[in-house]
Amino acid sequence: MDTIFYNGTIYTQDQAYPACSAIAVKNGVIAALGSDQEMLALASSRTERIDLAGRFVVPGFIDSHLHFIYDAMVRRTIDLSETKSLSEAMELCRGRVSEISEKGGWLLAGGFNQDDWIEKTMPTRTDLDAISEEVPVVLQRACLHISVCNTKALALSGLLESCPDGIVREQMQNAISEAEPLPDLDELKELIQDAARAAARAGITEVHTDDFTVLPGTCGKLILQAYRELSEAGKLDVRIYEQCNLETLPELKQFLAAGHRTGDDYGFFRIGPLKIITDGSLGAHTAAMLAPYCNAPETCGVLNYTDEKLQEMISLAQEYGMQMAIHCIGDGALEQTLNALRRAHYENPKANLRHGIVHCQIMSEKQQDWFQKLNLLAYIQPIFVRYDMHIVEDCVGEELEATSYNWRRFAELGVHQCAGSDCPVEKFDILPNLQYAVTRKDPVSGKTWYPQYGLTLEEALQAFTYEGAYAGFSEDVRGTISVGKYADLTVLDRNLFEIPVEEISGAKVVLTMTGGKVTYRAIS
Repeated sequence: MDTIFYNGTIYTQDQAYPACSAIAVKNGVIAALGSDQEMLALASSRTERIDLAGRFVVPGFIDSHLHFIYDAMVRRTIDLSETKSLSEAMELCRGRVSEISEKGGWLLAGGFNQDDWIEKTMPTRTDLDAISEEVPVVLQRACLHISVCNTKALALSGLLESCPDGIVREQMQNAISEAEPLPDLDELKELIQDAARAAARAGITEVHTDDFTVLPGTCGKLILQAYRELSEAGKLDVRIYEQCNLETLPELKQFLAAGHRTGDDYGFFRIGPLKIITDGSLGAHTAAMLAPYCNAPETCGVLNYTDEKLQEMISLAQEYGMQMAIHCIGDGALEQTLNALRRAHYENPKANLRHGIVHCQIMSEKQQDWFQKLNLLAYIQPIFVRYDMHIVEDCVGEELEATSYNWRRFAELGVHQCAGSDCPVEKFDILPNLQYAVTRKDPVSGKTWYPQYGLTLEEALQAFTYEGAYAGFSEDVRGTISVGKYADLTVLDRNLFEIPVEEISGAKVVLTMTGGKVTYRAIS
């Protein structure tokens, strides 16, 4: 055996062998489960023995939706997530102007949410011009659906006339990305490896990531190359399942013509679903609603596609048997998407494509029922309720609020729910996500929001392990601690079932193993 873990509490999620104290690993695979005595008897002089000292082991965490490369880029920019006012954010940015100016680059900052600021107002071009008129300045809202630019950045992006206030929404942000200095192949690899190390520290063994928007209009060619080369060189510490964000029909046709398909396997890197973003975010009032916003009656949000264009995208992906993960936050975007999925499926049914809806936030019960009828996956982000519980009723009204974010009903319908963080919208820290999935309580304000819609701890853990594997067609080899599956494991410093659920976020990851390789270790 290569490695034996013993003296632990192993939560396998395998009904055939639900709990044990020791695991034997060989060639990256779980070779045996059992008692300490049984597993240690399999050791040789070359076996590494890891004494868990009673610690808690779960299947490796899987984050089923985030933006991996972009998160690494954001962590190299100015972090505004903790700022409490526009003036504080501006002061942080102003302090970096001279450094950026010397390098000849752009001043990039992200993570702000104007609702957390004293002013409660969106910054504008005028505010950012006060930071600098010479250096391009871009601040991106935490939701990733809105950026604010100064005059210099607008001019370089060709957006002066279309966005005179400096506020750039949704797909128009691509013009900013195209104007900014973009990473080359070596820089992409560095960013990926930085992100992978951070994910391993969080106990994550696999991510389902939307990366193509980092290099818009390229169909992800350089990004695919970076991941493939890192995988072939054995330099990926986390498994990657790429959610391929292709915004137009010509891009999708080009991608398919190049021979790419869901399931293409390059070791630790695999090609996953087509990712389509149909609308924006709730806090930005760009999530597409069937009725006007209660607190912004002048708008119903933003649909990124006409019915015809979305149907063309979905029908083509269906024709080629490509899985789809479709971003829908508003009930208007969801209705448009459900209509397109129904038509594509009825006209050209395919077996086991595992299409899904990313975010699954505002919806009626009738719309939720279609997840069961079409066998759709629900990609949920439990930690979103921390912020959203304070704005949903104001945005959509009490009646629609009462049928939204209802994970309990999904569970009762038998819908597969895989969970993620949408990092960098939120940090890819799984433990707070688990806590919110169960409690639906904001520990700061003390507000509990529809607690009856929460998951059990068992269900929440499954959403971040087995269900993530299921969403990636890999539940036969990952997602539970089972003999014959890959040794993807996360070790925590305490048993989550023996502490109050309000303390789950305080648990610590102390070891991560992916494919039999220890990728993070904080114990001897």
